[in-house]
Amino acid sequence: PITSNEVYIPPPNLQTEAEILASEPVAKLVSKDLGVQQPASSLLGGVAVEAVKETEVLVVNYSSADPKFARDAAESFAASYVDYRRNVVLEELVSAREALKKRVTAAERELTEISQEIQTAQAAGDLSLVQTLDIERSGLISRLGSLAERLDNVQPDQAVSLGGGEVIESALLPSAPSSPNHTRNALVGLLFGILFGIGAAFLRDRLDDRLRGRGDIERALEAPVLATVAKFRSPKDTFELPVRTHPRGAASEAYRTLRTNLQFIAVQQNMRSFVVTSPAPGEGKTVTCANLAVALAQAGSRVICVSADLRRPTLERYFSLGPSSDGLSTWLAGREGEDELLALVRNPGIPYLRVLTSGQVPPNPPELLASPRLMTLVRTLEANADIVLFDSAPSLSLADTIVLASRVVGTLLVIDSDSSRRSATIHARQELERVGARIIGSVLNSFDSSNASYYYPAYYAAYESQPLPEPNGQMTASSAQEEKRSRFGLRS
Repeated sequence: PITSNEVYIPPPNLQTEAEILASEPVAKLVSKDLGVQQPASSLLGGVAVEAVKETEVLVVNYSSADPKFARDAAESFAASYVDYRRNVVLEELVSAREALKKRVTAAERELTEISQEIQTAQAAGDLSLVQTLDIERSGLISRLGSLAERLDNVQPDQAVSLGGGEVIESALLPSAPSSPNHTRNALVGLLFGILFGIGAAFLRDRLDDRLRGRGDIERALEAPVLATVAKFRSPKDTFELPVRTHPRGAASEAYRTLRTNLQFIAVQQNMRSFVVTSPAPGEGKTVTCANLAVALAQAGSRVICVSADLRRPTLERYFSLGPSSDGLSTWLAGREGEDELLALVRNPGIPYLRVLTSGQVPPNPPELLASPRLMTLVRTLEANADIVLFDSAPSLSLADTIVLASRVVGTLLVIDSDSSRRSATIHARQELERVGARIIGSVLNSFDSSNASYYYPAYYAAYESQPLPEPNGQMTASSAQEEKRSRFGLRS
């Protein structure tokens, strides 16, 4: 096997190539080349293809009563096979290029529409809408650049280099009639430096930027996948936490696995605060952060979850906390002390868990997060909790996360199995590493578990159908909160 840019490319299958060489599409090219009147399929009766062991060479034989026709047919089959392979690759390249052109055109049209919407919002003085549209435009510009780069890499002249083999020896004119055990009618060697299969695999890899499973993600991030979360359905426009509503489900078990791995890292590396982010919007960073926080709290860890996405805060909704004008942004922008900070931390009604909401949406999130007061905030929250989780903005669209990750000990990246791209994931890692952020691992989110459905029913049948116990045995939620309040130093 050959490895190119850490992409596995299978070795050539000469048996398959031999079948293609002796196929009707190639025979039609031979019929046209030789100018024969008989059907192309009738030419296949005289051709025989042999793969030479431990080489990448095919030998073409042709049997005919006419020695000259036997030689010409053998040579024509070899040359027509090479032409056929190159034409197939050329068609794929042209098709792929046209598809990319359509995607580029659509992205350019969408970019124009968003730019017009931004101008309209600016004229109306709607700064919130301007910020939201600007985020979408930044992501679209990044996607357009990626599409343009891929379009430049797909050129029809690649068909020559990716098309297959070459004829390395011409057929000889037979000097005597052949017999089954003697001289062959024709000998044509085809040396396959790069067979069509290799070229097609290489072409697919260049056009397909998707991440194909855990291995791809771990190579892109140079960090382990800490958990794999299956897709789960929740009612539209709701903010459901599977670890609470479906504690025996596959997603809940995945979040508990993430909890265990995070706790191990926290103990082994003396880490207490973590940023949860993703390369692009919509990959599930907030729902991952919220479920991880609840899973940690269910295990008895004191957790403070911070809504640090100061442009589009949604973490509060998962805990049914209404909007508040006071929160992270107002404390960072003010001059209040540590006691006032702890007074802002809210109780979502889950034992051992507290939430610091985002506060008012500021006009300058990166500058606010770069404030020296952020380090005071991190130290204060760490002193009052076992684990502090920051739900941050997407790392590639905005500078907010880069600033935050440079000041918090660990970073956890959430990768969506359907939408994440290898180039974006690598870029996110490079941007985070550039500011000294420490990526502890990733979460593969929304993977399709339909192929593994046989596993989950048997696995979860081992659980008893009983509610999860409250922390510390029979302690109720309210008594647990009262007992822990002094340890947190926070208000209810």
